[in-house]
Amino acid sequence: MNDADELQERSQHGHEAALDDGLAFVNTLAFDRGAALEQLPGVDDALHWLHDHELLHTDSMVALRHQFADDQEAADKRLARVHRVRAAMRELVDAAVERRPPEARALERINRVLRTPYTYELVPALDGVSLDHRHDGDPVEGALARLAESIAREVSQGDPARLRICSNDDCRWVFHDPSPSGRRRWCDMSTCGNRAKAARYRERKKLSSSR
Repeated sequence: MNDADELQERSQHGHEAALDDGLAFVNTLAFDRGAALEQLPGVDDALHWLHDHELLHTDSMVALRHQFADDQEAADKRLARVHRVRAAMRELVDAAVERRPPEARALERINRVLRTPYTYELVPALDGVSLDHRHDGDPVEGALARLAESIAREVSQGDPARLRICSNDDCRWVFHDPSPSGRRRWCDMSTCGNRAKAARYRERKKLSSSR
């Protein structure tokens, strides 16, 4: 990576993770017709996901991939940690949507990861400087902390009433509803929305034919 590329990566690699990133991370465990679809089946997949979402620097990703390639036990433990934090974040969203307190274990996990230390610092950028952070510990923990923070910020200080879970019980995709009416029910009208419409139509036809 040349100096310009490194500056560009650092300028894009900001401190806070966006809410969309936090929700996308939760949705890496997706469901299709009720069947679980794991998008992070291995530690390499998790590292690449964090890197692709600008939460992990390239040099950190490469170093960790080499480290885990030589230590399968450490790789398995790290992947389990990623999955546990993701599950706790999912519980925060579910609880917000269902208007209830989250489970104590989920809160404990979120609070633990939020304690990950980092330091603000100014770094060179293509157009001058940008505010970045320096990891004082493990970079994956730092990435997980920022993802967890994005959900914690929304449920405590944002507009949790705009968080949604797809009304298709076989999908359960989590999303933020920015629509003016705030009444969006489906993750995507072309998939889950249309399936629901088709199901209602079949039910009406069935009721009509039984009369």
